[in-house]
Amino acid sequence: MAADASSDSFSWRSLFADRLVENRGGKQVEVAVDEALKGKHVAVYFSAHWCPPCRAFTPQLANTYSKLKKDGKELEVVFVSMDRNQAQFDEYFGSMPWTAVPFRDDQLRSVLSRKFQVQGIPHLVLLAPDSTVLCGNARSAVAADPNGEKFPWHGAEEPKSWPVPWLLLAFLVFWLINTYFFPPKAKV
Repeated sequence: MAADASSDSFSWRSLFADRLVENRGGKQVEVAVDEALKGKHVAVYFSAHWCPPCRAFTPQLANTYSKLKKDGKELEVVFVSMDRNQAQFDEYFGSMPWTAVPFRDDQLRSVLSRKFQVQGIPHLVLLAPDSTVLCGNARSAVAADPNGEKFPWHGAEEPKSWPVPWLLLAFLVFWLINTYFFPPKAKV
């Protein structure tokens, strides 16, 4: 997927199709992908209106985004919604200063989620201008560097943790062992 950064043949359409949407004057307007993203680092932001951690992180990301833009950094965020319906998307995206994959493009949103191995939200991946993944866990990078002094955050990865199903299984096994092998003693 990555192309030589000096090559003019790379097109963001190979990742995002032809169009993104952005907010202009309170309306969602379609923009050409290559026009919006050419020559920029791209942060792919997976988030949803209904997700409390997402709603807490979005303002942090917006502040960092604004600072980086003010400092002349070539960055664009592409919001990939995990919302349940168009109304949630419209409300949430209305507060964002960047572009988004159109909500109606379910297939593209699903493909991007699989490509970037999204297992939970919010999830932020930073790509170089040639689409090379620079930072698989840009969410942690933004939290650690809110002023963007270390941008483009090369190499930050997802924290290593046990997946939730394994934690639930471990808890269940612990409970079963304690309940059946070490029952509470009856009071005399």
